[in-house]
Amino acid sequence: VDGQAWELVWQNGTYDSLEATIESNDVPWWGQSDTANSFATAANVNGLRFAFLEADFSGSDTVLYFDNNGQTQVFQTTQANWVINATAVPAPLPILGILPVVGFLKRMRKRQRA
Repeated sequence: VDGQAWELVWQNGTYDSLEATIESNDVPWWGQSDTANSFATAANVNGLRFAFLEADFSGSDTVLYFDNNGQTQVFQTTQANWVINATAVPAPLPILGILPVVGFLKRMRKRQRA
C-alpha cells in the first residue's frame, strides 16, 4: 500500500467475536474508508474483509468493510475472514548498505580468534 509492504494476519469468526482484537491492534485503516479500500485492493484475496466502521442501521449492529469486490456492510454476527492485524514490513537493506556490516563482522571474528 503506497509503496509500503505489509504483513496481514486474519482470523475466521464473527466481527463481534474479533472486535476487541481488531481494536487492540489499532489497524491503520480503522475509520478510514479510503485506506481500507487501498488495503483490500492491494491484498486482492477473495473473502478477506477489512472492517473500518461500526454502525447501527435500523436497530441492528452492523460493520462496514472493504474486500476485493468493494465496500459492503453486514451484521456483526456474520462469520467471515476478518483482518485482525497489519504490520509494516521493513524494506530490505540495499546491498551496498550491508557490505560495511559484513566487513565489520569479519574484523570482529579475526580479533576474537587472536
